[in-house]
Amino acid sequence: MANKKNIYIGLMTGTSIDAIDAVAVRFLNNSIDLIGTKTYQFQTETVKSIRSLCQLESVSLNQYSELDNDLGKLFAEAVRELMDLHDLQPSQICAIGCHGQTVKHHPNNDKMGFSIQLGNPNILAVETECRVVSDFRRADIALGGQGAPLAPAFHKFCFGSEEENRVIVNIGGIANITFLPKSGHVQGFDTGPGNTLLDLWCRKHINKPFDNEGSWAATGDIDINLLQSFKSEKYFKTKPPKSTGTEEFNLSFIEKHCSDSNSQTVDIQATLTELTAQTIADSISTLPEPVDKVYICGGGCHNTFLVSRLAKNLKQNNIDAPLSTEYLKIDPKWVEASAFAWLAKQRLELKAASIPEVTGAKRSAILGAVYFP
Repeated sequence: MANKKNIYIGLMTGTSIDAIDAVAVRFLNNSIDLIGTKTYQFQTETVKSIRSLCQLESVSLNQYSELDNDLGKLFAEAVRELMDLHDLQPSQICAIGCHGQTVKHHPNNDKMGFSIQLGNPNILAVETECRVVSDFRRADIALGGQGAPLAPAFHKFCFGSEEENRVIVNIGGIANITFLPKSGHVQGFDTGPGNTLLDLWCRKHINKPFDNEGSWAATGDIDINLLQSFKSEKYFKTKPPKSTGTEEFNLSFIEKHCSDSNSQTVDIQATLTELTAQTIADSISTLPEPVDKVYICGGGCHNTFLVSRLAKNLKQNNIDAPLSTEYLKIDPKWVEASAFAWLAKQRLELKAASIPEVTGAKRSAILGAVYFP
């Protein structure tokens, strides 16, 4: 397989800020040939630097630029390790699609929205000797859109069906859904927090990066009053197009709503898990047509307790329990990184890759800028 050409590499780091997911893929008609994968873990100091930048209202240009360059080098290292692992040469790579690390996402700013991803694509191109496509979100924002979510066009490409209405649920730091009707317009939007609040609460109270399989939350009780307080947040009442990030859903969000709560920390973890499950299910219930199947991807699909709560909430709307995208022949861990490999391909072929009905932009757009070694 490694002697094939027309290979694209996709890189994704999400709001969980734990690692770089790297994939090498080929696209065949409406299917994906997954050639190789690699997870490149961030060092503790890198994670601290990213989180610090995300939390600050203002930063120095030096701090911004240094982290931008450092991440560019780390992305390059992840690509080199992926290529070495699977015996790939730069001459075989059409392009690298690099999302970058989001540090700010403000699509609804009073003047014009903005979304900032770090990871210097010039360094990535030079150090890998490959073309790089990056800066995927700002063209859509310039057209009045949210710049997110961008995955729905890719979901349509690889998961669309003429036989059933499908929903793809991606549970990363932020959760989002894509509605793929048998016919008609694709819809998609961020439903709210995915793993981000769960991970934050774990780090604060049990000193673990995440709640493995939801085992901690599963021992707690859901606080209905606290859940309703969480769900009173304006974002959950906002109609799509909409997108969100850790600017809205962070530790301050939890502490604000818990200030009058007597719940134990484990009960708050259980309630946060239910918040993710309910807001996903609630969002699916608003879709304009009956849903035949729900498929999940992203890190949250490994949270057994979360998936069980999502299944219970979906059942109340007469929707079957969600299935892994493995049933559609793509490992759920690699869907997002594959999406950015595909977005790079769309850019090189000068094909629009945004969906105005999803992002709210005036029209569809060719996304991303190309950088050469």
